[in-house]
Amino acid sequence: MKTINPRNVLQVLSNLTTNQLPGRPTSSITVEERDIASNLYECFNSILESSDHRFETEITLDHDDEIDDQDSEDRLSSTSDNDSTETAEEDAYEPLDDYKLQNRFSLDYMKRVVEFFDEIDPSTSKRKRKWSTVQRRFRRVPNPQCIARFRKYIEAGGTKQQKIELIDIYVYDRFEDTRYQYLSVHDIDLR
Repeated sequence: MKTINPRNVLQVLSNLTTNQLPGRPTSSITVEERDIASNLYECFNSILESSDHRFETEITLDHDDEIDDQDSEDRLSSTSDNDSTETAEEDAYEPLDDYKLQNRFSLDYMKRVVEFFDEIDPSTSKRKRKWSTVQRRFRRVPNPQCIARFRKYIEAGGTKQQKIELIDIYVYDRFEDTRYQYLSVHDIDLR
């Protein structure tokens, strides 16, 4: 192993700071600056005296405080529940598997469909509406089998994707709160 010349290291460090921080005038040395220099010297000395060198890097998650509101509005509008945008003919040709069903309807929309379909007529104690009436009101629901799936998702508190999105929102809110308090956040905290 080659020996390290401390003067060479200090010369390179001096050149780096001069090149990276141009235009800073020299001033009288403060107590804080002396403390920092002393701590750096101790770190530098311990590196030179050690026989084994391990450098660990820490990556921080920085984010921009200015969120592009237009992008978030576009995302919200693309997932809104607008019943009149699609016709029954378009849905008739599109097979709707579980994955598409989960990502296509919000939990609130599913609840409204099931409540509308399950509404009971008090005089007859039977369902008030036929499937054709439900399909006219909620054009995006292609067939009656979706009602059973909706019930399953409602009972579970939403689809897996919706639950993951809620967790993402919660973690991001906690991250924002922690950063607002100027506390450090590590990847283990996010996990």
